[in-house]
This record gives sequence, structure tokens and C-alpha cells, in this order.
Amino acid sequence: MKPPTLLLATGFLLAAAVTATAQTSVSSSVGGSFASFSEGAAASTRRQDVAATAGFEHLFNEERGRVYYDFDGGTFDSPGDWAYYLNTAGFTYRFGSDDATTRRFYLNGSVVVRRNGDAWAAADYSALGGGLNGEFHPKGHLTVRTGYRADYRSFSDMSALTQFEQRGFASVLANFQSKTTVIAEVNLGAKLYDGQVLLDPIVVTTPGAAIDTITGVTHGRGMGMGPAMRGTTAWVLPQSQDQSGTAGLASGLFRVAQSLSDRTGVHGQVAFRQTFGAVPPALVTTPAGFFDDGVYDDPFASDAVSGQGGLTRAFKSGAEIAAVVNYADRRYTSTPALDAGGNELPGSPLRQDRVWRGAIVWSQPVLGSRTGRAELSVDVGYRFLASSSNDAFYDYTSHGFALGFSVRY
Repeated sequence: MKPPTLLLATGFLLAAAVTATAQTSVSSSVGGSFASFSEGAAASTRRQDVAATAGFEHLFNEERGRVYYDFDGGTFDSPGDWAYYLNTAGFTYRFGSDDATTRRFYLNGSVVVRRNGDAWAAADYSALGGGLNGEFHPKGHLTVRTGYRADYRSFSDMSALTQFEQRGFASVLANFQSKTTVIAEVNLGAKLYDGQVLLDPIVVTTPGAAIDTITGVTHGRGMGMGPAMRGTTAWVLPQSQDQSGTAGLASGLFRVAQSLSDRTGVHGQVAFRQTFGAVPPALVTTPAGFFDDGVYDDPFASDAVSGQGGLTRAFKSGAEIAAVVNYADRRYTSTPALDAGGNELPGSPLRQDRVWRGAIVWSQPVLGSRTGRAELSVDVGYRFLASSSNDAFYDYTSHGFALGFSVRY
């Protein structure tokens, strides 16, 4: 399990070759949501989440090369410290002609450092990754892409989760005169974990945790998805099957986007995921509203079918309104469903989640005549989330109002 250091080092040498045709941009955003939140049959409560992002991008050598840094941080308002700080730095370099109809190859690499609050500090990790993509144009309206990527992630406090992941993909994009875009994509993935087999949960206590003075065991499976759900601890859940070998994944995606006018577009998408081989040795407990991380929300742990639909409308003033709805049905292959006390349900059924998410967001540029090259906007929206699960920890609903600010230069 060695990281692809040669590929990454080569990329950073290329990124250092900056020419006079450089272009730099920065962006940032901050926002929060205030939501009503209910867990199963529990009474509705109020919760507030905060998130902030910042980014730096530098293009060079006639925009063939790109180096960047992105920060993503925030907190989930479940009991305890669910803050997170995600730092990503990387590069992309394009080989090939500037003509968009010719073959192109892209070398890319990244370094990731994630640090979390006390509730899930034991799940901190650092990562190193890189890949190579190819882009081909067999016909004027057709684009074919393929690529390979490898990522090594090191968990200092949870060595069982230290992993080496490889992905390969192929996609076809077709543009038609009817202003219709169709994308079809397939992915194959493999993930090799450290190999340690967990026989018992790893329990990480945090201040205020209720510890049995006789056994030394903390009560409850982990931090509750919402208020008063579980005790103040974070657990890593061992799986019920053998973890030896490599976990495998095959996935596919089909997406259609249609322009209804010069400023209005709609899209629809369906996707599937099928896992095979070994299973992840553990899963990290995550807070309400946490989805699609790809590391903690490990795609190698569940088979899934999902769909998405959305509409976007832009206005001459620069304002934009977007609405989207998502559905996902996830069937975990080795994770037992638990009750609110952290105990397996009668008959030991495996966990299954059905998740609906919807959002409508209005983005309004402000002070356009006074900010010069800087673009300032205010985002206002409504979000809905319904997670129906046979595991009490992941059975909840939420309605939220969100307000955010963003600036780009």
C-alpha cells in the first residue's frame, strides 16, 4: 500500500513551470442553515449548521496547467463537537493541442488533510493521490473520456481504515442540435484496506461521555444524529463479514440535460452501484446531513440505486434560481441495523437507507457596480431531507432555511 508518489512529484514539477501567461483567481463563501429536525417519532427540535469554503486557483502556460488550493470547513449541530476542516491542494496539467476537437491527456495529483472536532477526531486522515485522464473526439458532437486514479489515505488513529483505492472510468458525452446533452459513464473501483480485522468496535470517548466505571466501556453507539439520540462518543462499527482481500465496486451513470431556452435548462440522472469482494473493516459514525464524502460515507460498503432531477433558470440581471431533488436507496452488504441504544435489531437485519433530498436556491448578485472585478452574491434557499432507515441512528427528517454569501475575484 504505497502512495503514487512518483506521479504526484512529476506533476508538481510541471506545475512549477509557470509562464508569463498566468491567471489567478480566488473565491470564498460562508453560509448556514436553520432547520427543524426530528428523529423517528421524536419531537421536532431546532438545529443550525455552518459551512465555509475558500479557494485559490492559478492557471499557467496558456491555461494548460492549473494549481489550486481549496478549504472546506464547518460544523454539524448534533450534540458534541462535529466540526471539520478539509484542506485540498493539487494540480492538473494538459498535454495536447489547444484545439478542443483533438486528443488531450490530463495529468493530475492532490494532497488532502482532513481534521475533525472531538466527536470524530479519531477519523482524521491524510491522503495522497494522482491520475491520468484521456479525452478523444471521434466525431464533432461526441466526446469520449477515460482515466485512472489512485489514492492512498492514512488514518493515524484507526489503522484498520488506512486504504489504497484505485479507480478506472470511461464516459461518452454527446451533444445534439436539439440542445440536448447525454452522458453515459461506467466506473470500476478497488480498495485495499490495512488488513486489520476488527472484532470489537473502536470507541473514542470525548468530554462528557458516560463511562461504566466497572467495565470502562462507554454507553451508546455514538454521537446522535440529532439531540439526545445517543451518548457523547464516536464509534467505528465493525462489519459482520470477513474483511480480508480487496473490496470491489462497479457503477454506472446516465444523465440527460436539455436546454429549454437560452437561460433555462433541466436535467435528469440515474445511477447504480454494485459492490463485490471483501467489505470495509469498519464504518465511521457520521452526523445528520452528511452525504457523499466517499471516505466516511464509504461507497464500497453498500449497493445503491439513485436518481436526480433539476432545473436552473438564469436572469439578465445575473440572478439565478436552481431547484433539485435527489433519491437514493442504499442496501448495506455487511452493516447490521441497530436500535436507538446501539443494539442489533431482532433477526440481525442489515442496514438499509432510503434518502430524499430537495433544495431550491436563489442566488442574487449584489453591489455589481461597486465591487469591480470581485463578484459578490447572496444565496437564499430552502432544503428538505428525509432519511428513512431501519437503523434508528439514520432515521430522521429535516426542513431548513439557508442563507449564504459568496465572493469570487
